[in-house]
Amino acid sequence: MKKEILESLHTVASYELDSFGHVNNAVFLNYLEKARCDFMTYKGLNFDDFFKWRRYPVVARAALEYKRPAKAGDKLLINGWITKHTAASFTMQYEILHQYRGVDHVILTAETFHVFVDDNNRPARIPEEFFKRFIANEE
Repeated sequence: MKKEILESLHTVASYELDSFGHVNNAVFLNYLEKARCDFMTYKGLNFDDFFKWRRYPVVARAALEYKRPAKAGDKLLINGWITKHTAASFTMQYEILHQYRGVDHVILTAETFHVFVDDNNRPARIPEEFFKRFIANEE
């Protein structure tokens, strides 16, 4: 079964730039977070669900590989998909694209590793509803 690729759009704002006029490296982590929120909304989930379940996904590791700069006004497409999961964790891959003169250019590739934790910050099983909506369709 082919993995579902989730999509999020973002237009680069001037305040996201560094002194060299391109998106600051740390800002790309914000883009990935925004994309995950968009993906969750698309799947019918919201942050209130985590409080109801008393389990929360935290980013335990992030790896980003920068390919090209992004500048103010660039319209970016952030693609994301799940590559693996355990009972308490999941891993996502991303690709951020910018179209220039009709050609898609890869701006960044990334991977984030997420662990669910409980109210005591101890690893916890992925909530069943989250798994069904966000992960099960990816297998």
